[in-house]
Amino acid sequence: MVNKLWNTCKSDDPNVQTADIVLSRVKTHKHHFYLCQWQTNTQVSLFYLLYRWLVAISFLAIVVCTVLDIGRTEPITEHHYAKWCIYLTNWGILACAIQAWLAAFIVTGGIMIVEEEFELDNPTRKNIIHKTYWFFYTIATIYSLIITVMYWTVIYDPEIHKINAVNMMSHVVNSVLMLIDLIVVGHPIKIQHAYQTIGLGIIYMIFTITYYILDGTNRLDEPFVYKPMDWSRPGKALAISVGGLIFVFIVHFICYLVYRVRVCIYNACCRKDNERDKFTALGRTLSTNLDTSQRQNFLNPTTIIDLKV
Repeated sequence: MVNKLWNTCKSDDPNVQTADIVLSRVKTHKHHFYLCQWQTNTQVSLFYLLYRWLVAISFLAIVVCTVLDIGRTEPITEHHYAKWCIYLTNWGILACAIQAWLAAFIVTGGIMIVEEEFELDNPTRKNIIHKTYWFFYTIATIYSLIITVMYWTVIYDPEIHKINAVNMMSHVVNSVLMLIDLIVVGHPIKIQHAYQTIGLGIIYMIFTITYYILDGTNRLDEPFVYKPMDWSRPGKALAISVGGLIFVFIVHFICYLVYRVRVCIYNACCRKDNERDKFTALGRTLSTNLDTSQRQNFLNPTTIIDLKV
């Protein structure tokens, strides 16, 4: 039983049978980016389309509020708005917004695609838009959770930071939306894409070092972006940065596990509703691979057929 459950979880697509997984490497197809994980049909759902646009508009609102400080109660300091881009929190929010709008456009375009083009028999290659979206989705998912955890456990100081609308949108709402997305979307989180998330962490570490060398300050005019990454004490800052990179991989791996559990639950609970699609695929295989005489013999009512599905 455990082995059977594991085999159903190994596929990146819930419609791929275990035998197919063993025989060939399962790839992520273009149609994964148009469909919700919990659909039992192969056509863009209007509810999923509405969800994608609601998420896109929500992240756009978050970006606007954080840039313009709509809902912030802290005092405005010199060069306050120019320093928006130095914070990892805002990098993460921007990634969330980009992936959300790309997803909305992708799913909207999927409305025009006929159902047959979503079938696994003729997968189409992902284009640059899908790859760009997947990259920003991975970054946004991992870093929204990291930003929330690190902010409330390491950065937050009640004497300095106020709990207001901007603070909640930047450090709570973003991760909640991305966690919901992780459960809803039809495409995977790949463990091998950890180089993307770790790479961004290295880039940000280099940025903070360069910013310190150039005498940059944060919004409170302190000589660092985040206090734990104060490069006037390089040993401590480097140790925290390396620990942060390890934490990035851990969160990436946890998100990968959530994706696998999502597929397991789908295969266990929703896959039974998809039996009609299996027989449709079987009929299509017969039409393609068997000649007329073989097809007639196969469909003979007296023929005993052992279907292992």
